[in-house]
Amino acid sequence: MPESGLLESARLPHVEVSSDAAPPPWNIPEAVVQTITYEVPVLNARRNLPDIVTRSAPTYARVTVIDRADSPIGPYREAVLMIGCRIGMLPANYVVGAVADREAACEAIAAHWKYQPSLGEISIVRSDDAITSRIDAGDGLSIQLHSPITEAAAVAIVRYDPLLTIIQQDGRPTAAEVPCEHDVRQAWLSRGSSLSYDGGSRSHPWIQLRSSNAITAVAAIEGQTIEASAVAATPGAAAGG
Repeated sequence: MPESGLLESARLPHVEVSSDAAPPPWNIPEAVVQTITYEVPVLNARRNLPDIVTRSAPTYARVTVIDRADSPIGPYREAVLMIGCRIGMLPANYVVGAVADREAACEAIAAHWKYQPSLGEISIVRSDDAITSRIDAGDGLSIQLHSPITEAAAVAIVRYDPLLTIIQQDGRPTAAEVPCEHDVRQAWLSRGSSLSYDGGSRSHPWIQLRSSNAITAVAAIEGQTIEASAVAATPGAAAGG
C-alpha cells in the first residue's frame, strides 16, 4: 500500500508574496543545470512530504543547481532540494527547500511558483572537465556539488518530473506544479558526482535529506520556458482505489 507523507498539508505555510517581476511565462535563453539524485531513508522522506502525496519507491531526493544567464529579472542562480513522490499516478518532485542568490528572484519565485527560497550565496565554477557548485543553505550550512562533465550523452537522458508545491485552494490544501519546458542542447552523464556538507544542525531539512547513496547525476545546458503555477493534473487518481 502506498505510504503517504507525514506533514499535515493544511498546516503548511501559505506562500503569498508580491513581486514587480513580469508574470510567466518566463523564457530563459540559456541555463546550466547540475542535478544529483540519491537515496534517502524512507522515514526521513515521509517526514518532509505532505500527506496528500505518497513517497516514491525507491525513496530518493534530488538537488538541482541552476545558473540562469538571463531572465526577466536578469541573471540569477537557484538551488532546489526535492523529494521524489507521486500525486495520484503523477510522478513529481516535491520542493522541500530552495535558495536563490538575488532578492528579486526569491520574491518572483514565491509570487509566481508558490515556494519560498531563502536568500543565499550560490557559486558555480565550470571547467573543461567538471562543474562545481557551492550553496549557502542558511544556519551555517554549506553544500558542495561536484560533477564531472567528461562523458557527453544524448540529450534524451535528461528527463524532468514536475516540481510540486502545496497551495491553498478554496480553503483546502491542493497540489500545484511548476510547468516548465526544457530545450536541452548539451548533456553529460556525470558518473562520480559527489555531494558534501559542512556545518548545519541535524534538524536542517538539507541535513535530514542528505545523500546516503548516489543513484544518478547529470549536467545540461538548455533553454527553459517556465509557465505559471497550475493545479496538478492527477490522471488515474480515481482508479488507485
